[in-house]
Amino acid sequence: MRPVLAGLALALVATPALAQTQPVASAPPTAAPDPARLAVARELADKLIPQGMYQRMMGENFNRMMESMVGSAAEIPMRDFAQMGGMSEQDVAALGQTTLRELMEIYDPYWKERQQRMMRSMMGEMGKLMSTLEPKVRVALARAYAREYTLPELQDLQRFFATPAGSHYARSSMELMMGPDMTQAMAEAMPQIMQQMPALVQAAQAGTKDLPPPRKPEDLTPEQREKILKLLGPKAEQPAKK
Repeated sequence: MRPVLAGLALALVATPALAQTQPVASAPPTAAPDPARLAVARELADKLIPQGMYQRMMGENFNRMMESMVGSAAEIPMRDFAQMGGMSEQDVAALGQTTLRELMEIYDPYWKERQQRMMRSMMGEMGKLMSTLEPKVRVALARAYAREYTLPELQDLQRFFATPAGSHYARSSMELMMGPDMTQAMAEAMPQIMQQMPALVQAAQAGTKDLPPPRKPEDLTPEQREKILKLLGPKAEQPAKK
């Protein structure tokens, strides 16, 4: 259970940033943007994603946001988690208002500190990773801007970014998403998110109910087993050592 909250918080906040770098396999190929628009868009992308931006975003403000979200989630009654997991209404009602924090403090007296250290360690590594991806994000953002905006619109943005207010906006707009105001909003939203989670799980189940269940190992034919062994490589075909 300990990594659950960390993973949930990371998924809720970090995913929008990561999504900028993730290729969509099903997306149709797109034509190259207009070179004139792309040239201006590249300048804008450089201002919107300055060097080291992600490292700063994953710094202290992000850590505070994550810790606030995890802390809020820890105060959610266990019955909400149980309902999300498919427990019957009768069993859920028997759980009362016991929170995840109360339960985890029995299992692990250092639970809160462990969560904070795990989160900060994860965010430190995430900051390093995202810093290596910054050039790709700038290229992607420039192409997106070149397709979305006309050349006159891009030039208007260029002139705005050259002003003191525009320069301030460009370098700070994305980092503000990790600021104290967003931290408070995300922390306050956690109970509502968890309350809605069972409905999301049910919707996912309903969307796949007509599909056959995944195969179990015992369901595989000899041909399928052989194919898996070949895909996994020669080491997979060797018997396990006793």
